[in-house]
Amino acid sequence: MKRIAGFFKSIYLHLRLWLQPLFGFIYSVLRILNGLLSFGVVGMLVYGFGFNPDLDYSQISPYVYYFFILFLAEFIIAFVEELLDKKLQKTWYLKIVACVCLLFVLVVNSLPETILSKYRLLHWFSNNYILFSIVVLQSLVSISTLITRSLNKRLNPNVIFVGSFLILVFAGTGLLLLPKATYQPISFVDALFTAVSAVCVTGLTSVDVATMFTPLGKTIIALLIQLGGIGIMTFTSFFGLFFAGKYIGQNKLFIKDLIDPEKGSSQIFKTLWYIILVTLFFELLGAYFIFLSINGHTLNDVAFSLFHSISAFCNAGFSSVRNGLMNELYVGNYLLHFIISILVIVGGLGFPIIFNLIRISFHVFRNFLRKIFGLQKSYNHIPHLMASNTLIVLVVTTILLIGGTLFFYVSEYDNLLSDHSEIGKVVTAFFMAVTPRTAGFSTFDVARLMPVSLFLMIILIWIGASPMSTGGGVKTTTIGVAFLNVFNTLRGRNHIEIRNRRISEMTVNKAFIIIFMSLLVSTVGVLLLIAFEPDIPFECLLFEAVSAVSTAGLSMNITPLLCPKSQLVLIVLMFVGRVGLISILSCMIPTKRFLNYQYPSESIPIN
Repeated sequence: MKRIAGFFKSIYLHLRLWLQPLFGFIYSVLRILNGLLSFGVVGMLVYGFGFNPDLDYSQISPYVYYFFILFLAEFIIAFVEELLDKKLQKTWYLKIVACVCLLFVLVVNSLPETILSKYRLLHWFSNNYILFSIVVLQSLVSISTLITRSLNKRLNPNVIFVGSFLILVFAGTGLLLLPKATYQPISFVDALFTAVSAVCVTGLTSVDVATMFTPLGKTIIALLIQLGGIGIMTFTSFFGLFFAGKYIGQNKLFIKDLIDPEKGSSQIFKTLWYIILVTLFFELLGAYFIFLSINGHTLNDVAFSLFHSISAFCNAGFSSVRNGLMNELYVGNYLLHFIISILVIVGGLGFPIIFNLIRISFHVFRNFLRKIFGLQKSYNHIPHLMASNTLIVLVVTTILLIGGTLFFYVSEYDNLLSDHSEIGKVVTAFFMAVTPRTAGFSTFDVARLMPVSLFLMIILIWIGASPMSTGGGVKTTTIGVAFLNVFNTLRGRNHIEIRNRRISEMTVNKAFIIIFMSLLVSTVGVLLLIAFEPDIPFECLLFEAVSAVSTAGLSMNITPLLCPKSQLVLIVLMFVGRVGLISILSCMIPTKRFLNYQYPSESIPIN
């Protein structure tokens, strides 16, 4: 038996010795070829959907079939190469399932029509549009893989982060300029403004989205919102890591710094997977409830539900109907307003907070079941499940929501809320407390707000959502840490403690840097707007600038009235507010290593 086993092992080693270089060469050739074809498929999509309204699919179906074979060959050879190298990833079983499914589609599309006509299921899988959809998805995966492999540890992660948003902005601008994306041509500045607003999930628009953009244009805006809300590198890194094969190890450290520096490199793929899974879950669930709230029954209602669910969860504030939620069909639909508010709040909490709350919920549910069946033991130790970050976010968010709702209910009771019923007053006041937190939706005319309400709304806009969320602003944790630092300083303490945890000095310094940078950028933006728009009231320009920097999207109805120079100012403010001035400056200023020495300290009088 040992001789037989040794014989087969020898054959395996010889095959591995001979086949591995061959597979490596074929894989390299296919990778380059498929990379070029991927850009060709994307170009074909742009041409077909954006320029040529009479594109006949039968003319390109043979090419799609051959593209599919090349993509499948690259996928199989990459998997075999991993198998020979004994470097299978944790997702190897998913790759086997994907390979079997792709082979099934290839075989079905190769069968003659006489066989396909006998079986309805096989005939359905032989649909050319299914093959074309798979090829498009494979093209996007291939491009994502190329991007992931091109990441270099020597590059500053902030350069990739800012650059990805710039590329997405200009790509979106080009797509919105397509003839079939708009009912009538728009200027480059309007397309750029809309693309930046969508990518930066702001919601400010210089043109009417509902009447200016076709269904294709609205689909492009929804995609820009989705990619901008979660981050383009989240999607490309996820697909790139899943299909990168043996190159996955050398890119994990870089992607860790790009996506979440506090996570271990072994957790990056899981984190990306959870982010995409949670996003799709809440957006589809939100779309379902929105569909029910409007008593939907047509495809237009489905499109409305999906668009507004994506826009709400990503805190974008875009609407696909005229006047948005102030439309006569939806202005009195308080259930719809409440659903939108919940999506905005969940999207603004941040993915780490959502993951932490899910973990706590599973722990509580498991202990509850154990107590029911008598399996729970009594322990004196209480596990530290809730992170300090989660506690600060929940406390600050709750204070802002409850306090804002009560304040708007009292201040606007005889003004904006006078036309609503009692339940409508409560829901609208709650919506008014939610939407300034970078959501951008509006069921009321902001220009009609009382001055005291307008001032509070500017404060809520400036605070914004939570870190690592789809929202903007200086973030709830920044405000929470700043207030805790002020409180501890007044008490004579030199550090912050939360639930037996000490907040690092670096976190406190970052909080005050973010506050200072936000005020600086907002001030410069307001000064420029005042210089370019002398006829517009100061409070309107202040509201517009703060809304742009915090990517809130609310406006006092002056955005379409601004001159091109002022619109360019808002474009810069939205972009800086989304990626952060610190990230932009980090791209230009080289990082200095920490020094191993310290000079003697000296106090400087402050007050």
